[in-house]
Amino acid sequence: MKKATERYQPPLGLFGHIHEGKGVKRIGRTICINPGSSYEQSMLLGVVIQLKKNGIGNYILTAG
Repeated sequence: MKKATERYQPPLGLFGHIHEGKGVKRIGRTICINPGSSYEQSMLLGVVIQLKKNGIGNYILTAG
């Protein structure tokens, strides 16, 4: 995934079950978001993203 992201530079990378865990990281022009998981607490984790014509606006990680 990292090599493809570095090569193609999409505006956004959304990731789920990745063992590096929850977080937001920028790879070049790409914002990579993994909302994480919380199986042991039975909590749903997610992300709300504002999309714009020229890329990504704001984002917020959510839990509930």
